Amino acid sequence: MEESLLLRLRVEEFLYTEAALLDAWRLKEWLALFAAEGRYEVAPTGDAEAGTLDAAEALFLVADDHPRLEQRVIRLLKPSAHAEYPHSRTRHMYSNVRVLERDGAQLAASANFVTFRNKRGITATYMGEHRWQLLEEGRGFRILRKRCVLDLDALVPQGKVSLIL
Repeated sequence: MEESLLLRLRVEEFLYTEAALLDAWRLKEWLALFAAEGRYEVAPTGDAEAGTLDAAEALFLVADDHPRLEQRVIRLLKPSAHAEYPHSRTRHMYSNVRVLERDGAQLAASANFVTFRNKRGITATYMGEHRWQLLEEGRGFRILRKRCVLDLDALVPQGKVSLIL
């Protein structure tokens, strides 16, 4: 029990650090949390099975491998990224963090999330579940995959996902 509790606390601290980096728009530092083979995915909305879909077989809103994710970060930090320049004010809230399984140095974790985005006087709310595949390295972790499963029927009224959830 004590070992699993300590593991969950370490995972929580890692995930809260990830959220803080996103809120501060420290996207290069956030990208450094990913392993070289890491993936970032935003599953399609309105599908009850979105959490288990294969990104190679379904139309995901975002399905970035590490090189594409690196390009996304570069674009979001440029003034020419009109949807996010000046940067939105965001607040990433994680709760109900759970370590679901562990297989050697790899583990699966999940958390409920709400991300608030404020820009030009409009606040958009994105909520759902994040699912991570993490690789334990020493006392820290690297992200092998982060999948966002939105609890939205559609991207209305948001219309887009121009920020990182």
